[in-house]
Amino acid sequence: MLDVRLTAHQPLALGVRPTGTAPTETQLHVPGSALRGALAAAWIRDHGLPTKVSPELREEFIALFESDTLFGSLFADGSAIVPLSVLRCKYQGCEGVHVDAAFPGDEMPAACDACGGPLAAGRGEVEFFGASGRRLVVQSTHLQIDDGTQVAADGQLFTRRALSHRDAAGVPRRFHGSITPGPDLPPGAAAWLQQRRGLRLGGRRGTHGGVTYSARTVAPQPLDTGTSVALRLLGPAVLADASGLPLDPADREALRHALDEELSEVLGTRIAAVQRVWTRRERVGGWHAASNLPKPVELAVGPGTVLLLAFDRPPAPERLRALTRRGIGLRRNEGFGALTADTRAWSPPSVPVATAAPEASADPAVAYAELLERTGHSAWFCDQLRPFLEELDATGARAGTDILSRPRLRNLTQDQKDDIERMLISAPVDVLDRTLRRLDALRRLGEASRRS
Repeated sequence: MLDVRLTAHQPLALGVRPTGTAPTETQLHVPGSALRGALAAAWIRDHGLPTKVSPELREEFIALFESDTLFGSLFADGSAIVPLSVLRCKYQGCEGVHVDAAFPGDEMPAACDACGGPLAAGRGEVEFFGASGRRLVVQSTHLQIDDGTQVAADGQLFTRRALSHRDAAGVPRRFHGSITPGPDLPPGAAAWLQQRRGLRLGGRRGTHGGVTYSARTVAPQPLDTGTSVALRLLGPAVLADASGLPLDPADREALRHALDEELSEVLGTRIAAVQRVWTRRERVGGWHAASNLPKPVELAVGPGTVLLLAFDRPPAPERLRALTRRGIGLRRNEGFGALTADTRAWSPPSVPVATAAPEASADPAVAYAELLERTGHSAWFCDQLRPFLEELDATGARAGTDILSRPRLRNLTQDQKDDIERMLISAPVDVLDRTLRRLDALRRLGEASRRS
């Protein structure tokens, strides 16, 4: 499994299904389908259209984007989908109060323990916790006047919302998720997935959607198992019965039969019963950029759905892990059906502690110069920073962070790359100028000490 990290540099216009109202809303996370589409566009930029490349490369494209490789949703630090089975203070003033009805413990409370107010169920939506929930959405109005009528051109007056690319502390917003490579993925394609690169996500790609993508192989996390397991959906799932018709989750026996038919081989045990279901329905579709055509619209169960399953015997932990990598339902390679499998009550994510960025220190140029000097590539960074700084000073445009993907930097830690990336993205011109001069002085001092 690949651990995926995205760092946003521009607002993200991750549109939801149109509702006929204004303004146009945005998702508060990166759906797996959006990540898949952005990576497919990057592959085409690197290699060309799949219909015009060699058979080997075409097979690689199919293995990456049309086969068993699964793209999970990515969530910003301090955010998560609140499952429909979770009860919390209705007015959300008591952030620490969360009761999971799937695993209620000894007794379900009738009111909030902290304030005595009523409890309300989660809505299956992405929510931010703590200070990370500030400065979430930016809004822009788009208007084009028709020269003849002097009124707004048809379809050219609208307001769009986008997820802010900076958090409450002004630091670039970071997203975490996973990609599960298919079992038959060629080694070259697996290596391509792990290359650090820039991507464009969502709509308004001229001014929105710029992110830096990185991925690395990680060891699977240990999972607990038991005779009762809660499947919590991280995205919509397209569930169908044996005839291919949409499955009604309220019909527990039909749901049990369909899930048992689909998952018994994966889990190595039979599903005895669907104990409880917390769900909501929605329609999902999308847009196929390659053909410039809409994708089929499906009736799906929405994210936040919880299916509490009872088993004849506990599935092995490695089998549960295989289920979380696989997902459930149809169109899984498009990002549908991602889930977690748990035997414990849900709890909100840990909220990252805001720390001062290097540029907020007494002399950020000193911190940046010492950071670059510790990489062992101080002379190389001097050569890269000079044209970068000249262009920034002359035009106000930053050249980007492509230098971090150079092979010579492959041994840098992820934290080092993140700090250098932050410097290139947000450090003022004067700070970069002083960083360059101090780094050059440190380099010369090191050379002098080696000669002596």
